[in-house]
Amino acid sequence: MRRRIQWLSTKRALVSGVILLSFLVVTSSMWALVRGGNGPTDATWERIHRDDTLVVGIDPSFPPFGIFGENQVEGLDADLAQALAEKMGVAHVRLVVLGYDGLYDTLALGFVDVLVSALHPEARRKGVVLYTKPYFDAGQVFVGHADTPLPANFDELTGATLAVELGSEGDSQARQWLEDFDDHPPFKLHRLMASEDAMQAVLQGQADWALVDAISARLFAKDHPELVVSSIPLLSDPYVMAVRRSDWRLYLELSQALDALRRSGQMDEIIARWL
Repeated sequence: MRRRIQWLSTKRALVSGVILLSFLVVTSSMWALVRGGNGPTDATWERIHRDDTLVVGIDPSFPPFGIFGENQVEGLDADLAQALAEKMGVAHVRLVVLGYDGLYDTLALGFVDVLVSALHPEARRKGVVLYTKPYFDAGQVFVGHADTPLPANFDELTGATLAVELGSEGDSQARQWLEDFDDHPPFKLHRLMASEDAMQAVLQGQADWALVDAISARLFAKDHPELVVSSIPLLSDPYVMAVRRSDWRLYLELSQALDALRRSGQMDEIIARWL
């Protein structure tokens, strides 16, 4: 009997130990997730506030997100970087001009704090960088006449003509969708050489709607107010910012600043300024 009582006590101790160990493992994992795996300090964030300067990597060869102005780099990404710094209480922004292929290497080496350069999130890099939520979606959107409701999907195109850019994601998805209808397609696909040609076809009455990337659509619609662009992309293509995974505090501050820009409408103003 004594041996049984001793065995039960030992078993209870083991169970309690396992529970405690599990709790510590889960707590440590959550802390690492929140802190980006670098504990309670973020040397980059401390340096940013010590120097009062945010160092931003940007590729100025992708207008209107990045472009060479008369005396400095300009564009949507440059304005976004400045607005984010202001929200974070940082007085200065230093833009480091980089080629697209060198963005991640420069970030990894510590020469810049954050990449604000129309980046697509890449799954293979998530082990070393943290991506913010998207600040713009350049995916495929419908464009049509302002007096005609825009479709939400391919199901609403029955009997219509849809103009697309040859070889684009919209072209590929539309053709893939039509494959299910054999010789009786519900709508006609008008394939043209450029997104501008697709939207021009709408203006000229050769197509009911166009399906093109959001950047081309917004730029074209600025000069043609008789056209409207769908606010929600049919096919998503998000642009995000990236920081080193160890820079957890900078990541949190950027995320909060971006949310604040959205809530205040300032993000929409920056987008409208360039698109």
